[in-house]
Amino acid sequence: GINAEYGEAGEVGQSSGLLLYYGNTVCDDGFSDNSAIAICREMGYSGFHSWRNGQFFDIQASLDIGLDDVVCSSGSWDSCSSTTSHNCAHSEDVHLNCVP
Repeated sequence: GINAEYGEAGEVGQSSGLLLYYGNTVCDDGFSDNSAIAICREMGYSGFHSWRNGQFFDIQASLDIGLDDVVCSSGSWDSCSSTTSHNCAHSEDVHLNCVP
């Protein structure tokens, strides 16, 4: 499914890092705070602390971009639409910091 990896260790209980969808990165087109909340909740967290975009890890270059246009009308994953086709570069990869 969806998870965050390769992040710097955050505070205890936080999940922080490169957002992955089935092992592929997620592009920031259409991404919003609603998207961040919905994804953190879907991963079992209560919300998010922050998100940013960029290429910060060497591993990103070897991954495919697997999800784009993650548009959420609320903080619920059910409200989100997305596509697995993209028009992105890894400089647009989403990094997400979720909180318990």
